[in-house]
Amino acid sequence: MARPGRAGLKEQRYDRQLRLWGDHGQEALESAHVCVINATATGTEILKNLVLPGIGSFTIVDGNRVSGEDVGNNTHPLCKLHFILIALKQSRAQSAMELLQELNSDVSGNFVEESPEKLLDNDPSFFNRFNLVVATQLPESTLLRLAEVLWNSNIPLLVCRTYGLVGYMRVVIKEHTVVESHPDNMLEDLRLDRPFPELTEHVQDYDLEHMDKKDHSHTPWIVIVAKYLTKWFNEKSEQLPKNYKEKEAFKELIRQGILKNENGTPEDEENFEEAIKNVNTALNRTEIPRGIEELFNDDCCLKLTEQSSSFWILVRALKEFVANEGQGSLPVRGTIPDMIADSSKFIKLQNVYREKAKKDAAAVGSHAAKLLQSLGKAPESISERELKLFCEYAWILFWVYANNQIIKNF
Repeated sequence: MARPGRAGLKEQRYDRQLRLWGDHGQEALESAHVCVINATATGTEILKNLVLPGIGSFTIVDGNRVSGEDVGNNTHPLCKLHFILIALKQSRAQSAMELLQELNSDVSGNFVEESPEKLLDNDPSFFNRFNLVVATQLPESTLLRLAEVLWNSNIPLLVCRTYGLVGYMRVVIKEHTVVESHPDNMLEDLRLDRPFPELTEHVQDYDLEHMDKKDHSHTPWIVIVAKYLTKWFNEKSEQLPKNYKEKEAFKELIRQGILKNENGTPEDEENFEEAIKNVNTALNRTEIPRGIEELFNDDCCLKLTEQSSSFWILVRALKEFVANEGQGSLPVRGTIPDMIADSSKFIKLQNVYREKAKKDAAAVGSHAAKLLQSLGKAPESISERELKLFCEYAWILFWVYANNQIIKNF
């Protein structure tokens, strides 16, 4: 039996988290370098939960020696055992680093046996090499100095302090942008209220009234809803079914389309039942969310500079797309849910959405390239993968902004 390669073993090890945040999320994690100040119980617990899923590298900054208090406070059993046997009176940063590395051989660990106060005095730029700095149990005076350094370098600082079983966390950062915000209830982007030309053409290829039973019962429910929505517009109303009464009437219209046998009894067509079931969620209006409108109107979008991040350049490109090719709509997401249909019909419908999504992403990319050129940046500074991901999740972009008052309010 062939043994799985390194990539296969990696997928097996990280299967659960790959399902949560995908390959690109794992790559972001594996490219990150995190600094934790003080290998306290809180600090080592944070690092444990970064090392196990495969953080790229970490550095522990701690000038203290391991004491009996550390052995009693550290919550990780492996660390507790090793501290007792080998670590007492040794460097706390080195001991914690070595023990944490045992949890995942793919992770690179480093340590600096020096206090953060000395580093801030002698080499404050030391902290600029990290993607994130986590400070645990630091005095206020040190926190204020560290926060000022990281704020000016736009590096996130996570402040943690614990008191037994209670504690708090504070984030010090100028802004935090999220492309994949993972909302609890994310609706499908089907565009049934505003079908794009390729979708309209595809739906028109189906003639439900003259199909044989097999084809009729294997037509995707999206096509069924689209067909009967056209009928609704022609016979009932020019508006989408909005309230309960109208949606029930629309469901009944679909139900009447189920084939009947020679006795007049409706056939068992699961795809039509699936269409009826999805009416409530499929007939949402295609609108730009208020949060995205706020991004479009923010100065960071309207007044791009050479220092603007790729996120804001893409937001501006997205705004340009909406005003032009999108005709008031965001890019098509390009995904459809699983449904009852034969493989050929499902794949054809899936490709209609995918190709439209590619076309929209290319249009956004064209706007982004022009913006990058005007800012004196290289076109390749925004990758095709980043562009595709941004367009796919354009509906749920998230942005948090803070000001430097947070530094003064510890």
